[in-house]
Amino acid sequence: MKYLIITWALGIGLMVPLQAIINARLSSLVGGSTQAALISFTGGFLIFALIGLFNYGNLPSLSKIVSLPPYLLSGGIIGSIFVLSAIIIVPKLGSTGWTALIVTGQLLASLIMDHYGLFGLAQKMINFQRVLGATLLLAGSALIINF
Repeated sequence: MKYLIITWALGIGLMVPLQAIINARLSSLVGGSTQAALISFTGGFLIFALIGLFNYGNLPSLSKIVSLPPYLLSGGIIGSIFVLSAIIIVPKLGSTGWTALIVTGQLLASLIMDHYGLFGLAQKMINFQRVLGATLLLAGSALIINF
């Protein structure tokens, strides 16, 4: 099961630059980044609307959604910012530069979140090896962007 999950995560990672490239190309054909993002998210909305039709009994009530802490409702906003940013940045930095920087940013944020055990995560203290790994990734990102 562990290897299936690792393979799944790796496969999703392989799709991140593909999504960015597709959406950036879409932007050049439809007249802008926000238009491309709207088309992209419409496709995603339709998929989840279809899933919701077949899984209606498991959907939360509106009162349940309204009672949630606001930060738990920010995932779609973060996803929208991510997609729009990819559409704008990939043509300027390339797919490799974009991916290197988002992975580095994810790692830095994750180090902090793990260190403090934010959002219910198990606490994993920052140590020399973790800082070294993040530093090497940041250096690698600089090399990718500059050469």
